[in-house]
Amino acid sequence: MAISNKRRAFLAAVAAVSLGIGLGRWFYRPRPLDDPWTAQTAATVRRLLPYLRIDEDGLARFAQDLLARKQQPLLRRARAGDAQAEAWIGQQFLLSSDFFWHGANAAETVGYRAYYDPYELPCGNPFAHEE
Repeated sequence: MAISNKRRAFLAAVAAVSLGIGLGRWFYRPRPLDDPWTAQTAATVRRLLPYLRIDEDGLARFAQDLLARKQQPLLRRARAGDAQAEAWIGQQFLLSSDFFWHGANAAETVGYRAYYDPYELPCGNPFAHEE
């Protein structure tokens, strides 16, 4: 059973469009800090912890995880200048990072590990290292 020329042309056009869309999505990846909430969270963490070298990709992942956990009311309070909300964001980032796993060494680059939730990971003692 042979395929007609019109069908071949149609299938070739569909394949070309699909390939173009796929390549466009592959090469154009929006930066994670384009979202205003993510950018605000990253700016807050950088302002609260200026003495630390922070992994930017990890900071973006932390901000996205914070949004995924429906923390927009807290972020609105931080945007309005609530010092407690800002301090909570900085504290949450430090608890979610490997800062304490490296002995609170400010010379190390701080990387994001996973969103800290005491109900999901209640026993994450950074001082219990095997030597």
